[in-house]
This record gives sequence, C-alpha cells and structure tokens, in this order.
Amino acid sequence: MDTQLPPDRDGLSAGAGPGADQGHERIRPKRTTDVLFDTIAQVEGERISIGQLIDGLGERAYGILFMLLALPTIIPAPPGMSAVTGTPMLFFALQMVIGHPHPWLPATLRRRSVARADLLGVLNKCAPWLRKVERITRPRLTYMVDGWMERFAGVVVLFLAFVLILPIFMGNMFPSIAVALIALAVMERDGIAVIAGYIAAVASTIVAFGFIVVTFKVMIYAVHEFLGL
Repeated sequence: MDTQLPPDRDGLSAGAGPGADQGHERIRPKRTTDVLFDTIAQVEGERISIGQLIDGLGERAYGILFMLLALPTIIPAPPGMSAVTGTPMLFFALQMVIGHPHPWLPATLRRRSVARADLLGVLNKCAPWLRKVERITRPRLTYMVDGWMERFAGVVVLFLAFVLILPIFMGNMFPSIAVALIALAVMERDGIAVIAGYIAAVASTIVAFGFIVVTFKVMIYAVHEFLGL
C-alpha cells in the first residue's frame, strides 16, 4: 500500500523556474498542511463531512487520526483516557494492517459534518505549528513507509494501542509518543521518523511491562504481609 499522494504540480523545488535546467527540476510532494487546505477548498457548500475530509486526505488520514488520538495521552491523562483513545486507534490500526486504502467509518459517522469556516479557523491557528513540524520531517527512506513496511507500522501501532488500553499506571505517555512519531512518518513518508517511532515503541514496551512486573510484585507482597499467605 503506497502512501504517496499525487505530487503538487506547481510545487517545484526552490530555484527551479522556467529558465532552470530541466534535468535538475524536482517535483515536491505536497505537505500535509497543504493537503488539508486543498481538501477543504475543494468541497462546495458551507459544511464539510467527515467522510469528505477522510477521502480528500487519502492514506494520510491514518497518520492524522493516529496523531489526534495520541496527543491527549502524551501528557499524563486522567484514568481511563488511554482506553478512550486506544480503542479507536486499535480499530484504525487494524484497517491499516489489512491494507485498507483509507480509514473506514460507518455511514452515520461519515455523514457528520462541521462548518467549513470553523474548520478553516482551527487549521489556520494550527498551521504555524504544523509548518514547523514539516520543516523537520520530509520524504526520506520512503521504503520504510511503503507497501508491507507501512503495514508493519500498522502492526506496531496496533500493539501500542493494546498497551494503551491496559490499566497501567503512567503507562500511556511513552506508547503515545511512539504512536505520534509513527503518525508523523506516515503523514510525511519519513523513514527516519518511523525508525524513531520503533525505538520509542521498544522503550515504551519495556517501561510498560516494567510497571506490570512491579505492580504484580507489590500485590504478592501485600497478600503475603496482610493475609499471611
């Protein structure tokens, strides 16, 4: 499954103009922020449905959804929040693993809509931050996020979503960071970002299961001390 969207026909590399050497012209793929603005601009009417937004984003929708679901639990979150975000993440990651071209939602959810003006207002506020992120990430080592490697990234997110759902004390922050890095990699086709996400996934797994082991030992100790077993 290839995550590359059609390149921006107007997006030639810096310095490439009508008089530039044709052999050195390079076409830049659109960045995620540009795709978001273009998707909203192409929809007619005052409202845009969730289905139209997902269809316009194509396979980048996976990365954006993973990012939105990971952000609330990157910082210490209230009990139960990781299960709220982890469950839909599990659902979308499974679709990515089986090779569905873009996230599937029931028709009732796809028909839900928001005002274009409101969505543009939010995007305009977020755009400066998104542009900064896009200056760090870029298409490189793209074979790491293409085809079966992209499905492998889905497997990793699937596992991390399962870890998020588990009621582990302070166990949501590190898996969320790993998911956010993988989401960036999927959005921008950045192989370096996905490698960083895998490293963070291994580290978060060690931390999460370390908490499980410590919790289990504390429970055994408590039973031994208070019940005399």
